[in-house]
Amino acid sequence: MVNIPGHTEWVAELIPDLAARLDPFVVDTDELDDELVEVFVDEIQRLTGELQEGLVQNDAEVLRMAAHSIKGMGGTMGLPEISVLGLEIENRAKEDRLAETQPLIDGLALWMDTLR
Repeated sequence: MVNIPGHTEWVAELIPDLAARLDPFVVDTDELDDELVEVFVDEIQRLTGELQEGLVQNDAEVLRMAAHSIKGMGGTMGLPEISVLGLEIENRAKEDRLAETQPLIDGLALWMDTLR
């Protein structure tokens, strides 16, 4: 398995029931290679920017769409915590609870700094 730098324990601080929500996003990551990891990091960076911009613009649809993409990518890369984080942001956007997404988006942005 390819080692993706940065830990994801911080997600549990933001989503208290994280452990109970991981199973649907756990996949076998034996086939990951360095090029795929690079693409993942680039895409997560882009999507994090979209989340931040959507929050500034108060645009729930932008938040929902970016979070939905993050939800799908996390498990694929062996990071189910990131999938649950994406799901949580997506759900809050659907419920028009945009202000409540701020700490989740900030946490994701800080995590992204560890990957650079």
